[in-house]
Amino acid sequence: MHETLDQVSPHPLEKGYHTPLSHSYIFVDTCIQIWPDTDFSKLHTYGCTAFCITTFRPDAGPGEALDAIANWYRIANTYEGVRIAFSAADIVEAKEQNQVAIVINSQGGDFLGRDIHRLEAFHKLGLRMMLPAYNKRNAICDGCLEPDNGGLSEFGEKWVDECHRLGVLIDLSHVGERSTLDILERAREPVVFSHSNPKALVDIPRAITDEQIKKCATTGGVIGITNWGPLNFRKGMTTRPTVEHYLDAIQYVIDLVGPDHVGMATDMSLGTYPDGDLIRGRPNSALGGYAEHVESNPRSRLRYVEGFDDYGQLMDVVEAMSKRGFSDDGIKKILGGNWLRVFDRVWGD
Repeated sequence: MHETLDQVSPHPLEKGYHTPLSHSYIFVDTCIQIWPDTDFSKLHTYGCTAFCITTFRPDAGPGEALDAIANWYRIANTYEGVRIAFSAADIVEAKEQNQVAIVINSQGGDFLGRDIHRLEAFHKLGLRMMLPAYNKRNAICDGCLEPDNGGLSEFGEKWVDECHRLGVLIDLSHVGERSTLDILERAREPVVFSHSNPKALVDIPRAITDEQIKKCATTGGVIGITNWGPLNFRKGMTTRPTVEHYLDAIQYVIDLVGPDHVGMATDMSLGTYPDGDLIRGRPNSALGGYAEHVESNPRSRLRYVEGFDDYGQLMDVVEAMSKRGFSDDGIKKILGGNWLRVFDRVWGD
């Protein structure tokens, strides 16, 4: 049965700060939304060392994008427990100082328009990760919900080269299959999928093929497996997937490309998800049958796998990995070590 609106928590991760991860772990969540009504004084208490945030909406123009980044400077200057990460070392230092590091990420390149020089300006402001397109087509390439599945544009080729020159990590989640393969072919530095699961397990447009996974690993990149429900909702399911299905996806990628190319991403929200869904294009195709059988409301915990819909369950997820036979070293790589390696390589000092 679906939750009604009055049963849906406006702050789905509210209890997360009660059970932080052990001090020996660094957890990097490579996809999260943090909305304006968040209690920013508690960000460092959730057990997550670094949040790679959706800093502004995918279709934002340059002015809106600038304002959103400026607001994070205000937050970091206001709350001692929050800092902006410009390097991998900043994330490690944040852990040591009981802070949370904010990684400024753009889910889409619309804010660039067709002006490649804007990228350097935004990099200087702190932009460290970037999707070229979010589901739909723009000047760079096609998103994953475009039926034509067009590839990388001439402007997009310049964008790839400029990301490498500046040290902006290219993120291919939400990007069309042909576009991702074009980018991976051109890449000279590690490229990542921040929050994408294997299409071999769940065949929806937001999932990625074995070819995409393998070519990402060839660049030295990482695939962030997400606990977002629709990407764990297998064919024939009519009930909510569980954390075991989520761990199956992690294991699948490990078996395919090895433990050095797997990370985690929640795609969860802190604060109140706004009215209207951020999914652009054809949302039903992005969700598969999840909205019909489980939940359509993006504010609901049911949009995530049972057993991992809150940061307070992170330690339980770690214990479940251990029971499956994951080594402690392997778990540390998946939680954050693999991400830190890529960040250090791409971002530099």
